[in-house]
Amino acid sequence: MARDLMALVAYLDIKLAEPHDFDRNCCVRFVLGAVEAQFGSAPDLGTTWRTEAGAKRALVKLGGIEAATDRLFRRIEPARAQFGDIAGVVDSEGFFHVMVVEGQTLCSPGERRLERVSRREMIAAWSAEPLGE
Repeated sequence: MARDLMALVAYLDIKLAEPHDFDRNCCVRFVLGAVEAQFGSAPDLGTTWRTEAGAKRALVKLGGIEAATDRLFRRIEPARAQFGDIAGVVDSEGFFHVMVVEGQTLCSPGERRLERVSRREMIAAWSAEPLGE
């Protein structure tokens, strides 16, 4: 399945000024939106949330973000991750998050807008092409 990189660029542009929001724009929903932009659809997690507490309960149900990502996408070496793929990072508080690979940077919703970190922060990666596609 071919990636629509122009659709991904448009998606990132739309999300540029959107702050983090557990109901609509958390790291998981952001990454799944990037997958949908590229491939026309994204896998269903089988759970949903609207609040931080709900997100924590959902993550327990899923076995964590990393385990859920392993079930939905093919893990790759971080060095092989390309534009639009999924990156796993650990933040300064020790929490695992997913981000979208932009090249030398990774992006995900932040407090006020998309936040970017260096690609060197990536500790895990997955191809954005959903399994079974």
